[in-house]
Amino acid sequence: MSGATASAGFRSIGEKYGFSWQQTMLRIKDPAISVPFYEKHFGMKLIHKYTFDEAGFSLFFLERPRDGATLPTPGTRESERYLWNMNGVCLELTHNHGSEKDPNFRVNNGNEEPHRGFGHIAFNCPDVVQVSEELEKEGVAFRKRPHEGRMKTIAFALDPDGYWIELCNRSPSCPFPEKFNLSQTMIRVKDPEKALKFYCDILGMKLLLKSKKEDFTNYFLAHLEPGATPPDPEGPDAPSFVKSLWMPVLELTHNHGTENDAAFSYHNGNDAPQGFGHIGMLCDNLEKACEELEAAGVKFRKRPQRYGLRADAKRAFFMFPLYPVVAVAVLSRMEK
Repeated sequence: MSGATASAGFRSIGEKYGFSWQQTMLRIKDPAISVPFYEKHFGMKLIHKYTFDEAGFSLFFLERPRDGATLPTPGTRESERYLWNMNGVCLELTHNHGSEKDPNFRVNNGNEEPHRGFGHIAFNCPDVVQVSEELEKEGVAFRKRPHEGRMKTIAFALDPDGYWIELCNRSPSCPFPEKFNLSQTMIRVKDPEKALKFYCDILGMKLLLKSKKEDFTNYFLAHLEPGATPPDPEGPDAPSFVKSLWMPVLELTHNHGTENDAAFSYHNGNDAPQGFGHIGMLCDNLEKACEELEAAGVKFRKRPQRYGLRADAKRAFFMFPLYPVVAVAVLSRMEK
């Protein structure tokens, strides 16, 4: 069925239990550098943080809110409740204590052989050329400027750890006054048919756009509001629809032919060298959802268990079936 072709009466496990994509986790070297970087250059806000001194790590959650939005003070019960019931997608920056003092510490950005897998995050903006010039004047490093390479309508900036940040133009009709909105997480997939079945038919995401090139195809997915009807993912209105969204999309990149290579695999970011950690989803009734996921063939790294973030929290980690590349964390929503 693969999302776009699912029958009208079909209901995925994700839809049944209210799955919503809530986070992309990246490991960082120094939060004193990374958090201000995203706040200053992309308008993100720290919405909550946790510090676990005994375990030796801290978590920083950043969101790009709408201008004028009122957010709770980070580190409060209110901000915690906001985080675990949010409708949008945040960045979870994970800092393992001491890495900021290690001159040899370096994350795997997911784009260097032989450890490719995760690709990038992205921000949409009104004018890629102008924004790129402004960011470069502010000291942001670039992997690709708009005029470089074959694709003149995008750019790739680099964050302090070397993660790629794609800059994309919004649809001309997009009404957002904000300079940036968090718009993508890109991961490479070996087999798009299996990937779409996993993310759409099991986790309840919708295929919004299929963009086929000569040697690769990109698939753009999202959790939409119930009842939302996107255009045909291969039709002329699909690109504009995706570029008009405030919420991010999950971009699955398939390099043609990898699905036929039995020995081929991507790096998951959690084996050494580490970098990208997981995408995370909120859900209702975690235990029942995981029972049905396991019955559907999903392989678990961690079954539902108490999670140290908050007293009422439970989470599970499962992997992409058939070839374990991307870790998906699913967490219970917090009672309001």
